[in-house]
Amino acid sequence: MKLTTTQVALLEAIKASLFDIEPNFPADTDWDEVVKEAKAQTVLGIISTVIPVKDVSVEMGKATYMRLLFEQDKLIKLLDANDIPCVILKGSAAAQYYPKPHLRAMGDVDFLVPHDKYETAVKLLESNGYEYHHGKTQDGKIPEEVRHIGYMKNGIEYEIHHHFSSKGFDIDNYLDLAFDKIEYRELDGYRIPMLPDIENGFVLLGHLNQHLVAENLGLRQVIDWLMYVNKVMNEEIWNNQFAPIAEKVGMKKLADNITMMCVKYLESPKCYLIDNKSDEDTSDLLLNMILESGNFGSKIASDQKKTDSVISFGIYNIKKNGFFPYFQDMGLRKWKLCQKYSVFQPFAWIYGILRSLIRGLISLIKYGGLKKQIEVGDDRYILFEKLGIEASSKIKCPLDDK
Repeated sequence: MKLTTTQVALLEAIKASLFDIEPNFPADTDWDEVVKEAKAQTVLGIISTVIPVKDVSVEMGKATYMRLLFEQDKLIKLLDANDIPCVILKGSAAAQYYPKPHLRAMGDVDFLVPHDKYETAVKLLESNGYEYHHGKTQDGKIPEEVRHIGYMKNGIEYEIHHHFSSKGFDIDNYLDLAFDKIEYRELDGYRIPMLPDIENGFVLLGHLNQHLVAENLGLRQVIDWLMYVNKVMNEEIWNNQFAPIAEKVGMKKLADNITMMCVKYLESPKCYLIDNKSDEDTSDLLLNMILESGNFGSKIASDQKKTDSVISFGIYNIKKNGFFPYFQDMGLRKWKLCQKYSVFQPFAWIYGILRSLIRGLISLIKYGGLKKQIEVGDDRYILFEKLGIEASSKIKCPLDDK
C-alpha cells in the first residue's frame, strides 16, 4: 500500500508517542497537513507530544477530559446511591490502557446497567436533571432493538446502554455475567467501575465492528484496541481466554486482522498473537478505508455520506444476502400496511424495491456519483468478507429513520 507523506508522518508520530520510539518523519512533511489529518482521525492529542507544532485544540481536549471525568463521577455516585450497578464502556475504559490517558480524545459517557435495572435507571436520570436527547419512540417507549438512549447534562452527552451487541456479534450474555465481577480502576483521581479486562476487550472489539458496519471506522478506535492488546494480552491469555470466545461470537477474524494491521503499520509488539491465516492485504484494505473516511466518516462531505449510506449499504447487503431477501426484509421492516395486515407480507419485497429506487434516485439527483458508490459497495463487500463481518440487511442503515 502506497502511503502519502502526511500519512507516513502521522503513523510515525502515533508509534513514537505510544511506544516511546524514535520517529522517522519524512523530510518534506507538511505539519499543517499532519495536524489536519490527525484531527480528522481524532488522534491529535495522542501525537501532540512528539510533533514540532502546537494546536490549541489539544489543551481544550485535556480540559474536556477532566470535565467529563468530573461529570461522569457524579453519574456513578448517583447510580451507586440508588443501588444500580453500572460499568463505563469505551471512553475511560479505553483510556485506562494508554500511557497518558488524558491525551485520548473523549466524546460522551457510555455506560451499561443490568437489564432489570434499566427502566429504573432511566427514571432516575430523568428525575435528576438529565435531559432526554434521543433513542425512544414517539410515544416514549424504548425499542428492544435500540442499543442505547441518550441524555444531556452540563454539556456532556450520556448514552445508557440497554445492550451492547450488534448483528452477528452477540456478547450480552458475557456482559451480563460480568456485573458480578465489576472492577474499580483509578483514572486521574477518580474511581471508575469497569468490566474485567477480557469482557472490556470484547466491548472494544464490538466498537470496531459497529463502526465498520455503520459509522466509518477511525484510527482512534483502532488505537483503543492496540493499547488494550499491548497492555492486557500475552500468549496464554489470548489463546486460552480471549480467542476461544472471539471464535464463538464470530469475531476472531476481525480481532486477528485488526491486530495484524497494528503490527504492520503501528509496530505493535504483540506480533506473536497473529493468526497465520491473517492476510496482510486485508490490513492494507482496512487501513485505506480508515484513512479515506476519518473518524465517523469526518473526511467525507455530509451529503456524500448520505449517498454512501444509501447506495453502498444496499449494494453490500444485496451481495451478502441476495436480492430478494434484502428487499423482502426492508419491506417487512418499513411498510406499515405489511406490519398491520399479514396479507401484505408476501409482497413486502415490492415495497422494498420501490422504496429503494425512490430514495436512490433522489440521492443521485441531489449528489450524483453512482459509479463511485458501486465501487464503495464492492470494496466494503470484499473487506467485510475477509474480516468475517456479518452485516446483514437487518443492520440499521444510517438513513433508515429519515
